[in-house]
Amino acid sequence: MTLLLACVFVLLHASAIFFLPAFAMQVSYVFLLAAPALACAAALRRSARDGWRHSRGWLLVALAMASWTLGMAASLRQDLFLANANAAPGDSTLLFILFGVPIVLAVSASYVEGDSVLLRVIDAALALALGYLFYVHTFSLITLHGASSMIQALRVALMFDAENLFLLAAAAIRLTAADRRGERHFYRTMVVFTGLYAVATFYYNHFVALGDHPDFGSLRDPLIDIAFLAFALQAWRDPDGRRRLRRPSPALSRVVRTASPLLMALALLVVSVVVLRERFYLGVAGIGVAVLGYGVRTTLVQLKHMQTEEGLIRQRHALEELAHTDGLTGLANRRVLDEMLERAWILQESASQRVAVLMIDVDHFKKLNDRYGHAAGDACLRMVSRALLGATGRPGDVLGRYGGEEFALVMFGRSLQVALQVAERLRAAVEKLAIANADSPYGIITVSIGAASCLVAERSLEALLATADSALYAAKQQGRNRVVGLE
Repeated sequence: MTLLLACVFVLLHASAIFFLPAFAMQVSYVFLLAAPALACAAALRRSARDGWRHSRGWLLVALAMASWTLGMAASLRQDLFLANANAAPGDSTLLFILFGVPIVLAVSASYVEGDSVLLRVIDAALALALGYLFYVHTFSLITLHGASSMIQALRVALMFDAENLFLLAAAAIRLTAADRRGERHFYRTMVVFTGLYAVATFYYNHFVALGDHPDFGSLRDPLIDIAFLAFALQAWRDPDGRRRLRRPSPALSRVVRTASPLLMALALLVVSVVVLRERFYLGVAGIGVAVLGYGVRTTLVQLKHMQTEEGLIRQRHALEELAHTDGLTGLANRRVLDEMLERAWILQESASQRVAVLMIDVDHFKKLNDRYGHAAGDACLRMVSRALLGATGRPGDVLGRYGGEEFALVMFGRSLQVALQVAERLRAAVEKLAIANADSPYGIITVSIGAASCLVAERSLEALLATADSALYAAKQQGRNRVVGLE
């Protein structure tokens, strides 16, 4: 339906010129104003449907269409009210050339959620600098009245050609790397529009305006409508969610998205070089703004990436710490204890390296849970873990929760005799807490500890742990709240 309406629009334009030759210029202006206005309305509608915060590209293109519409209105004023038949009046020409600046910004700025305001300010500053240099260059070629010679008018036409080709190339580059449906729809629309617009304006500027029909009102005027109507059709349609999305390689997407701000800096750089011949210092300033703006922008993006990377590293470290920490007591978990012991046997840095293990079990813990509840049991384990940690001894010793109400202490370079002394200190520290446990023969929470020690080269890890478990079992058999050591 929308395609049919576009065809009707073009046919009406051509028919009005053909059947009303006396008013051909006036009716042609009506259609030439309506076409970009429709494109502007379609871009605004797309922005509203996609959400204003996520559719800055469409908003910038709507601004471009508004600039082109104003340029056509200025041309109408020159032709119908000022009777100025010049092919390139200054006001309309400037608005037509400035139409490209928001499009350059739309296809160059990598707008993503989370972009800082400062990045957008830099992009806008570069766009304003580009617009100002276009203004300077335009009025170095023509005056407000227009071009004074055919050579000047031709140079203006060549400026349009260069801008249009740049817009087409920039949109095509972004389309090749678009990996999201909405993004691909936008850049496909821009490629269609800028391609049709470049062809239509090249033909019209060189073969109509500078050729046999300098004024509007010929049957070739509807050619200009086609690009704007094609844009309106594309913008009006929703992306086809059923159509399979062709995804480019992730590497290409990253490269193009990262380098896309270079397009704005490149445009500003090229125009600055052109302006050098007319106003040297202004051209140099433009080059400086392009280089400095892109450099500052790149630095800010790198800083943001570094901050993101540092945040990810901190999160990874936090996750690693959680993976190695018991959630209830805050001590090392069994995974850490097992890894430490395995490493000692794998590395075997010295044949005389000695490892001691204390297996610590909270006596009658199930009875405590049954009488006082699991909350009281958890509180008891936390208090016991703090008491054990405070009595461990050397910083190199590692205390951890081995599972349930069982703890373990791994010590390097400790003999069995020293290990038993440490174990007695741990037992006394828990007994001193005097945590009530009515179902225990002692009336309070106590611990039983089994100790074992060996040379790494003389016994396996499994044998050491089995010996420590046997010592713990013996401590329980002997009445609990005691320490037993086995070689």
